[in-house]
Amino acid sequence: MGKLSGAVPDADAMSNYLRRDLKVPPDQITNLRNKEATRSNIIAAFEGLRDNSRIKHQDPILIYYAGHGGEVPSNSKDKTQTLIPVDYVAERIHPIPDRTVAALINGISTRHGNNITVILDCCHSGSGTRGEEETNKITVRGCELSPNDVPDDLDEHIRKENLEPNATAEYGTRGLSSAKGFAMKDMNSHILLAACSANELAREDNRAKEAHGRFTTALLELLRSVPLDQITYANFLSRMPRIDGQNPQCEGYHRNRILFDSKVRPPTSRHNIYEVKLENKKYTLEGGRAHGITDGAEFTLYRNREVALVEEPLGVMIAREDKINPFTTILEPVGETPGAFENSAIAIQTKAGASEDLLVYVPLESQYMPFFEEIAREMSGAGPDSCRIKLVDKAEKDKAKLEIVGPRKNQLTFKVLEKQAMEHGFTRMPHLVDAEADDFHHILRAASHYHFHLNLNHQNNKIKNSIKIEFFPLKEDYNDDGEVYYSPGGENMHRGGRIEYEVDEDTKYGMKMINNTPWDLHFYVFYFEHADFSITALTEVDAQTCYDKDYSLKRDATVEIGYGNSSIPPFECGVPEGLDLTIGFLKVYFVNEVVDLSHVPQITPFSEMRTGGVTASASRGRVRAQFHRRLAVWGTILIPVIQKRKQKYRA
Repeated sequence: MGKLSGAVPDADAMSNYLRRDLKVPPDQITNLRNKEATRSNIIAAFEGLRDNSRIKHQDPILIYYAGHGGEVPSNSKDKTQTLIPVDYVAERIHPIPDRTVAALINGISTRHGNNITVILDCCHSGSGTRGEEETNKITVRGCELSPNDVPDDLDEHIRKENLEPNATAEYGTRGLSSAKGFAMKDMNSHILLAACSANELAREDNRAKEAHGRFTTALLELLRSVPLDQITYANFLSRMPRIDGQNPQCEGYHRNRILFDSKVRPPTSRHNIYEVKLENKKYTLEGGRAHGITDGAEFTLYRNREVALVEEPLGVMIAREDKINPFTTILEPVGETPGAFENSAIAIQTKAGASEDLLVYVPLESQYMPFFEEIAREMSGAGPDSCRIKLVDKAEKDKAKLEIVGPRKNQLTFKVLEKQAMEHGFTRMPHLVDAEADDFHHILRAASHYHFHLNLNHQNNKIKNSIKIEFFPLKEDYNDDGEVYYSPGGENMHRGGRIEYEVDEDTKYGMKMINNTPWDLHFYVFYFEHADFSITALTEVDAQTCYDKDYSLKRDATVEIGYGNSSIPPFECGVPEGLDLTIGFLKVYFVNEVVDLSHVPQITPFSEMRTGGVTASASRGRVRAQFHRRLAVWGTILIPVIQKRKQKYRA
């Protein structure tokens, strides 16, 4: 069994992420490193979670393991997989089999609910020590076991003490009773993210200054680049950078949940991350006007994503108006020049540039003083959020986007003052919010992000006048193999510069785009739901690649979305509860270079799940970018979408 150099750095990196990025208090984190990671201590840590009275029902619980794993040889198809404690080799203490881990997790789930995430960066197969797999630069996180290492009655008392959670309608019907392998499908007690499949090897690389597991490195890169409330477990792996020789696994009944069940707030400040290249003594940021970068935006440079926010930065740089291009920005140093770096560095936006403020009107009455104070705190901040927040008085109310109203003590709601929404009859948001500072702060940040990107438009008349967009209901048919397919089932509803219709929740919708411009283009479609500040990506938004990518909308061509040969699913629509009418905006970016717009989408900041608007679901891949420069072309088209609740008529 090879000695691991990266397990402790990985555990430390995960702990740093929890403390620094998610602001988890240190007394809520249990660390077992090196000699501390004995069998008895690991089991005691599981039991400590189970018996912790501070953990409330459905609070998020994260269990992370980096180390050796193994598999007990067996003629059976279902083999016992294990975690290897530090005292296995020195003292021949038993490994911890999957059935024991299952029972311990069931005990936690019975007490605290099933909002449990288990991350295992280790091998699970018995092939972990084959010498040809290891070099001085690569170590495999696995070891060979014998049948005697895991007796049948091992930990029987633990299994008796920690029975399956009782079945409920809300939380499913089974935990993890008689585990044979960690990656059991359809388990309700937790979600598992594993470094590799059962027959693969998990590896760590020793090439950098510090060794790290390939899976943990990719995992933290993704966690730091995507807000936690913007990603589900199900699409987690599709957005993770590819790992050589490993196919990470995600298992669990609740795979479609938002990460940590949305109970962990993402960092208050939204960190947009970009690559920076040093070319001809110029620091070129892979982001520009199309991404929302404006004059005065500041960026902190780090060697790579692994060390971001951990190591000392290379330096701080600023964007100036005359150096911001559509897709790139030439940065200027603030203070000392960062100097040279290998390949590309990464830049985290740490200060917003000049942009249109989100104007908010609050009546001058004593009951609104806490909101004044909270907005004043937001106004004094210097974080990376693209849009700043500013109070206006009654004389300038007509310039504001929102009005805060307190219909009841300690509760508030929002009136809509955005003219694009009001002119179509949408004047109030269907949310009553408890006036707690944290919730209010979160909603303000989401509102500023929403309005900034809604109003970030580029008027390109050739694109506006030469691209035709149609929107229509679809009809459902079946082919000879019994497979469902869709085709247009009604007239084009995009008329007079807007889309307006009564929503039938059983009907799906599609689009057609016709390109009569002189350019081959890529396009990205978003839906902005004004009732809850959510922004939904209806197409792939982060498909950057080191290769030239085929254009998604060639000149003189037509593209179907949601039907025909489209890989994009049909759209589903709905009006939020409590409203008879809602408005959103269909926004389409057109560019002649692939750009990463994955920082644009956001889910609603309100506690209720959204039930209206336009949605689509599709897996989205993510790979790194290396652009081949050409004359930049970009433009946007914004279409109001007015959805009305279908009226029920009596004969």
